[in-house]
Amino acid sequence: MPDLEPGQPHPSLWQLFYNFAMVGLLGFGGVMPWARQMMVDRRQWVSEQAFNELLTTGQFFPGPNIANVGIIYGRRLHGLPGAIVTVCGLYLFPSLITVLAGFAYAKWWSHEVVQQVFGAVMPIATGLMLGTTLRLLKAMPRTLANYSAFVLTFVLMAVLVLPLWMVLLICIPSSLALSFIGAQKAAG
Repeated sequence: MPDLEPGQPHPSLWQLFYNFAMVGLLGFGGVMPWARQMMVDRRQWVSEQAFNELLTTGQFFPGPNIANVGIIYGRRLHGLPGAIVTVCGLYLFPSLITVLAGFAYAKWWSHEVVQQVFGAVMPIATGLMLGTTLRLLKAMPRTLANYSAFVLTFVLMAVLVLPLWMVLLICIPSSLALSFIGAQKAAG
């Protein structure tokens, strides 16, 4: 993965903590769209391409993808303290809200209004994820290898509903092979 891009802002530890805390606070239904918007659009800490690279790298490590993105980015900027403040910021509000929601859930879940509220949030969360996916696709280099790997992954996950470990076991070598073949054709 390339080093920090020239001309990109270099946020302080406090800025990392605060902005990742806001992502965690606002990230109902998933924080990836919020993290992407904050890092790429609002703060312009990284380009669209750099965010995609961070996300791609983060997906290959255990744990939540966006926490991994924060750890990698924070570590690059400020070492271990940078990695720690991004994760602490990201999880501060969701942890507090989830604990409080657990109490509320136990007490009021049987009420129909509560169930309707949670049901109404589902399509919004799904739309946020789909919107982010389309933006990631738009920034992906347009090569036959990339599109083939994307379609293969989609079919294995959405159509055949294979477990994630199996999808990765199939897609990683396939994507590498497709990229290698594409590079050979371009060079030769």
